[in-house]
Parts: sequence; C-alpha cells; structure tokens
Amino acid sequence: MAFDTELYRAVERELEAIRKENESDLARRRMAVFTKVPKIEGLDDEIKSLGLKLYKIALDGGDVQDKITKLRASQKALLQEREALLLENGFAPDELSIRYRCAKCKDTGTVGTANCDCYKKKLILKAYEESNLSGMLEDQSFATFDLSVYPDEVGEYGMSPRENMEVLLGRAKTYASEFEKQKKSLLFWGDPGLGKTFLSTCIAKALLKNGYSVIYETAYSTFTMLEDLKFNKSDNAEKLRFKVDKLYQCDFLILDDLGSEFATQYTTSALFDIVNSRLISGKKTLINTNLSIDELMHKYTERVASRIIGHYTMYEFFGDDIRLKKSDVSGS
Repeated sequence: MAFDTELYRAVERELEAIRKENESDLARRRMAVFTKVPKIEGLDDEIKSLGLKLYKIALDGGDVQDKITKLRASQKALLQEREALLLENGFAPDELSIRYRCAKCKDTGTVGTANCDCYKKKLILKAYEESNLSGMLEDQSFATFDLSVYPDEVGEYGMSPRENMEVLLGRAKTYASEFEKQKKSLLFWGDPGLGKTFLSTCIAKALLKNGYSVIYETAYSTFTMLEDLKFNKSDNAEKLRFKVDKLYQCDFLILDDLGSEFATQYTTSALFDIVNSRLISGKKTLINTNLSIDELMHKYTERVASRIIGHYTMYEFFGDDIRLKKSDVSGS
C-alpha cells in the first residue's frame, strides 16, 4: 500500500531543505577554518586544482596511468597536510566536508534504486502528523495495551471486562493485519473510559506503519469543519477543503466521541453523508461512541443507524472507567 502522493512530496521537500542546510553548514565551517588558518585555504585550492587535472587527463585518454598515479600521490600528500593543520588548530578531520544526517544515502533518500530507511521513517512520521494522532501514537500501540487494568470478575455479561477486552484486542489486531480483506467498518460503543479511543489508536498505528492513510477526528471537530466549509465560515477555504476531502478519501477514518456534539438536522445529514459516501467508495471507518445502538437510532434517525448496523461490525465495551483505576494507582 502506497502513502498519499502529498506525503512523498513533503518528504522530498524536507530532504531538499536538509541538503541545503548541509551546504550552508559546510560554507560556515569553511569560512571559520580559512579565517583562522589561511594556509588551509591555499591547500584546499591546490587539492581542487589537482582534482580538475585528474578529470581532464582521464577525458583525454591514451596512456596516462603514470600521470594519474603521480597526481593522486600529490593530492594525497596535500590532503594529509591539510588534515594535520586542521587537527593542530582544534578542528575535526572532516571540518571541510559535508556532514550528512544519513550517511547511508547522503540525504538523498535513496540507496541504489530503493528508498533509504531514513526516507521510510520520514514517510511514517509525516503520516502520523497528518492523521492528527501524532501525540497519542507515542505511547499507544498493541504492544502497550495493558489488559491488567480491566477487572477479571464475571458480571451480568457472562464474562469479565478483561476477557471481553482480550477478545476485542485480538479482533482489532486481526482487522489491522488483514485490512485489505475487511469488508466492514467498525463501531466501538460503551461507557466512557473503557479504552475505545486507545484501541482505535492501536489499529491506526498498525495501519500507518503499513502505508495506509488514516485520519482521526472527533465528531465535534468533523461537523464543525463541514459546517464552516458549507457556510463559508473559514478564512482559509482551500486549506479547509483539503482537510474535509481527506475525511472522505483516507483509507481509514476514525470518528471519535460521536454523540457528544450538539445534534441538529445538519449534523445528522452530515453524518449520513460521511458514512454513506465512504461505504460507496469502499473506504472503511471506525466510529467510537458512548451511545447504545438504540440511542444512536433515536439521535441520528433510523436512516443513519441502519447504514451503520448493516455495514459495521459492532463491539461493545463494558466495565468500570479504567481511567479512574489508573489515577488511583498513580496517586497511591
């Protein structure tokens, strides 16, 4: 799965900026060296002159091996003299060379015909930033999901909250690892503080690492953006249009905290449009809500609820607010 074209462009722009900064850094260091030790500048000019002579001789062709050998010996001697002077005057041996942030690709982003590891990391970081999840992704992943904070007492559901979360965690991992095969979107519902957003973030992180585009937005901010664009309330309509388009175009949209916003005829219409448009285009969505299925139907009409019920896999979260448990532990 490829990242969005804009992410590649952003990385290319970043690499170009790095290369320019490398050149500026070298120019500053050269000026400092030559100001302190003028003799080094003369040696540097001689080294460059020999390099040009070597290039010209190689172009002329013929039996030039002896000339090349002598010139290279002279160049090597000058390089050694220059390095000795640098060290004597407190400079590093590479003071007059470009210092690359990635020695492997020399800040080009490619090694041979393949993308360098640094390029891939930059792509993922850009994807994190665009997703609106960069802060949460620092410490939220399947590897850090802690089942021990969920009670293991069996209650009215016939299983403990911990057993339920163990099942949900396994299904979330499968959903992320087999994303292309998934036909349905997801609905996480249950009381606040049970890990719905955390588990959503775990799925998002796994997808981002595999090159899928993910956008996270709260229901409130989503409806606000849509309303601002529709009624021309934004000073930067082009930027807002770009963000709204991403809601419809990204591979995976996380719509968090649905139901916390003030419901109006407009928000109901906007929700249907997002849900329906993404279903038609085959894009998958994850909706988090504190509302039950009946409450969703009552708040957003049967028309909206039927689209969700028919095309989403629904998972219920139950138990006590784990955030309270975590705060009790940290405060004890």
